[in-house]
Amino acid sequence: MTAGLCDRPTKNSKGMRTVVEVPRPIDPLIIKRIRKELEITQEELARKAGVTQAYIAKLEAGKVDPRLSTFNRILQALLEYKKIRKKASDVMSSPVIYVRPSTRVQEVIRIMSTHNISQVPVLDGGKVVGSVTERSLVRKSLEFEDIYERTVREVMDEPFPIVNEDEDLDVVKYLLEERPAVLVQNKSGEVVGIITRVDVFKL
Repeated sequence: MTAGLCDRPTKNSKGMRTVVEVPRPIDPLIIKRIRKELEITQEELARKAGVTQAYIAKLEAGKVDPRLSTFNRILQALLEYKKIRKKASDVMSSPVIYVRPSTRVQEVIRIMSTHNISQVPVLDGGKVVGSVTERSLVRKSLEFEDIYERTVREVMDEPFPIVNEDEDLDVVKYLLEERPAVLVQNKSGEVVGIITRVDVFKL
């Protein structure tokens, strides 16, 4: 059978059965890869698509040639799962506004006011080394009378939690229960986004 096509019997004008090739939108063998990326089981996909788990197993192994209607039903189920599963990259704000350890607090306050944000990560040479929040600055002002002249290095707190771009949004929500922000990194370990509680409610 030609790759990307499936055979379907039909009748010609004389009533004789013939075989026509129906375009296939995607190779059945790719179903497994998509399912794995969405982190769903064969049983879950089968239930969503209205077929058996054994059928999905045979489809992924290339041992069954599905009817186009069945195949489209499986694809639709995958698309629905994809819409349901939100990732960190879906809600993060980018690019990330950050400060350096040597930045003075007065400049940090100006940056937060300009961008209407209440927290910033501290990066040094691309590495996350700390964080500054409005709350931490208020607390530090009780310790330092000359808070505006102090550097970030003197007042910063521990870094915000860091997750990967494809991290499940539920994990991010859990982290935000205790922390004001979560940073997002790409596969190279570069910080590419930040998520706050406000971002989560933008969905």
